[in-house]
Amino acid sequence: MQVRSIILWISSLALLAGCGVFDHRQVDYKADAVAVQPLEVPPDLVAPAVSSRAATVAADGTQIANYSDFTRPANAAVAPAAAPVIAPVPAPLAAAQTPSPKLLKVGTTSFILLSEPFDRAWRSVGLALDRAGIKPTDRDRSKGLYYIKVGGKDQKSAEVRLHLADNGADSTLTVEGKAPAETVERLLASIHQRLAQ
Repeated sequence: MQVRSIILWISSLALLAGCGVFDHRQVDYKADAVAVQPLEVPPDLVAPAVSSRAATVAADGTQIANYSDFTRPANAAVAPAAAPVIAPVPAPLAAAQTPSPKLLKVGTTSFILLSEPFDRAWRSVGLALDRAGIKPTDRDRSKGLYYIKVGGKDQKSAEVRLHLADNGADSTLTVEGKAPAETVERLLASIHQRLAQ
């Protein structure tokens, strides 16, 4: 048994040593390569027409990708591909379309005028409250109300309601409830400052 294992061991060692004996020349696969002509598109096969209505456009105005015409009806004729039309890219409109909120006062009533519809204004006011560290005790989106506890000079807390009114294209934020005028002014100023960020 031991002689057999020694023979196996010596033969495997010889096989491993024999691997170094063979010639290790590199094979040049490119030497036997045959030059081929480029593929040609058959004349009856044409590219589908591309719509530029949903073109993805880079910041510098160059076209990156097109909307595929897979939604085209099956019986529609396929026209030969034409050079894509790149529509001019308008400048970023986000800053130009949404003027900054304004803190206004009419008589003794202070309010914030937001040039946003109610849906966007509700989210903006919620983010502004969060940034200001003001935690609403409750909120009622259907009525446009945020319930907030505020403290006056005498440190007695009072609950006020921030009322966000929908005026179509814009919204107004007012404070309702019994709180000192200076507390209301300070609260609105804090929210206005965070809305402008």
